[in-house]
Amino acid sequence: MKRFLTLSGLAACSVVALALASFNSVFTKTYNIPADSPLAKASCAVCHVKKFGGKLNAYGKDMQVVMKAANTKKLTAEILHKIDNLDSTKTGTKNIDKIKAGKNPGVD
Repeated sequence: MKRFLTLSGLAACSVVALALASFNSVFTKTYNIPADSPLAKASCAVCHVKKFGGKLNAYGKDMQVVMKAANTKKLTAEILHKIDNLDSTKTGTKNIDKIKAGKNPGVD
């Protein structure tokens, strides 16, 4: 029984990891982010406080609001574009302008 629970837990974690990895691929494809750029290397930290997930940063929180309003858990280009003109970090620069400059919209 213990082995079954352990294997089930590992399987669930891998499914979550794969699902979240697709968020990053949607982001990089939508904005045509070069693979060697600092923004691509930020990976999960585009939306999260840490590089490997966890607590959402300001951009991630804005994305979460839009996804909840759309009643979806699937990230799409359309969802991303709904937060392009927001300034998630309240620095005076729109998210899309930060992304075009290669900066993290959730931090910079």
